[in-house]
Amino acid sequence: MTIVRRSGPFVVRALRATDREITRALPRVLRSSDDEAVHDLRVGIRRMRVLLKLARPVFGRFHADAVRAGYTVIHRSTGALRDAEVLDDTVTELGLSDAQFATWIGRRRALEARLRRGVVAGLEAGDLDRARARLHALLLLPIEPSKDIELTRFSKKSVARAFARVAKLAGTPPADVVGLHALRIAYKGLRYAAEILAVAVAPELAALGAPAAKFQKRLGEIHDLDVAREVVSRARSLPVADRAHALALLSAAREAAVAKYLAEPPLRILRPEAPKRV
Repeated sequence: MTIVRRSGPFVVRALRATDREITRALPRVLRSSDDEAVHDLRVGIRRMRVLLKLARPVFGRFHADAVRAGYTVIHRSTGALRDAEVLDDTVTELGLSDAQFATWIGRRRALEARLRRGVVAGLEAGDLDRARARLHALLLLPIEPSKDIELTRFSKKSVARAFARVAKLAGTPPADVVGLHALRIAYKGLRYAAEILAVAVAPELAALGAPAAKFQKRLGEIHDLDVAREVVSRARSLPVADRAHALALLSAAREAAVAKYLAEPPLRILRPEAPKRV
């Protein structure tokens, strides 16, 4: 394989590879017979969105974000389905056997089925085709020589920028639901930046990918419980006693998840250089 030393060719190659990854998952989602298909599609879409964010200095913010917007449409629709699936797992694990609670879960599963049909309908209607058409048009554009900087410098700045977002939010208190969600997204961005650019950065920067993934997972567990608490608290079809019981169990599970998150050793690297605003 040809060694890539400039940021432009590297980003183009990574975007093309991710495009292939997404298209491989698509037939499985359309068949609706593979439980992991939507998950794999979402992983590819997430990677694509992170790559396009990293590509802003190469293609320009306007063009990169115009392509990213097409993938965001799919990301949101599959995200709603993913949240419904996780909610089902979360509340089922509570072990509540009350008949009215079981009826409520049944209605939630019916909603999940509708969301799955909606994802398939959007894909069949061309949501992904339109996003890919924009991507392919972007990849045909010539890259300005001044923006095609040396890959190592581009990668170092990109990972440092992602780390700075995490550092800014790292002190978010566990009770701040919105803040923890933002921190989870920041860790996700750091994880993908470190993983994607690992070949071009110093080992201590590449090594941020693994702990960032662990923090993302811990915060994801808390987020799933926060979503479940919000949905259950608004479930007026549930008797007050059932709702209160479920919320108490979810709150206890959240406390345990927060304890696991706080037990993780903090992320540290040697003073990353402050990235310039792009």
